Amino acid sequence: PMLDSKSSRRNFFKFLGLTAGTTLMSQASFGAHLDETEIRKLTDEQQEFMLLHEKWMDKFIEVIKVQKTAPDDQENNKKMIAITEMADEFKPKINEFMKDGTFALIYKMSMERMSKEI
Repeated sequence: PMLDSKSSRRNFFKFLGLTAGTTLMSQASFGAHLDETEIRKLTDEQQEFMLLHEKWMDKFIEVIKVQKTAPDDQENNKKMIAITEMADEFKPKINEFMKDGTFALIYKMSMERMSKEI
């Protein structure tokens, strides 16, 4: 079945635990990209996860862009499914790390960047 980009985006944010009720940080409060000094406040494990997550987001943004212009591109749709499944694997870590206020803030800033690009 062809993926409708609006609903797949919504599902994707749901995957990451960001439902409509979650308010993302406003652009006025933070710069678009992550601040290095903020990242340094995270534990090594959290830093590693954020770097992995940022790389993953870049890939996700790429497939979404292709999906918008070529919704029938089977190869891209396969990539999108794989990337979406990866988001599921991130979930337990994200839930664990979100208990840490600093991580939660940085994660939300990171998601804000992605939501602007897709």
